[in-house]
Amino acid sequence: MNYNARAKRISNYIQSRRLETHRGVMALPEPGVSALFGNDDYSGDAQTRELVRRLFEVAHEAGYEVLGFATNDGPTDAGCSWAVVLSTDQLDWLKARLHDAFFESHGLYAPRGAALGVAAGGDSYSQTGTFAKEKPR
Repeated sequence: MNYNARAKRISNYIQSRRLETHRGVMALPEPGVSALFGNDDYSGDAQTRELVRRLFEVAHEAGYEVLGFATNDGPTDAGCSWAVVLSTDQLDWLKARLHDAFFESHGLYAPRGAALGVAAGGDSYSQTGTFAKEKPR
């Protein structure tokens, strides 16, 4: 299956019929495949592009394959909506990573070590600034 084309269809659907939904997760009919999506002006907003970059990174670190990525088409709003198709059916894990990526990309999370007053090198979180990257059990 061409998952980039699938991501394109999802992003076009989200843009045309679910514009009020800023970000979300959906299971796809194929076993073990899910999609993350957003209506955050991907093409015009550096924080949104950083959010998606973080999602790619955390998926890779957890061992999930990014199967596809695309933004929506449109005469005036191309690139506003985006979708990432991943090789996992762990929807709760994806929701949590989407939440973390949003807050991290917008500078709303302090690295855990800084928030807890832990000296640099005190734990792995203080070095990465990222919460709960581990793969769910």
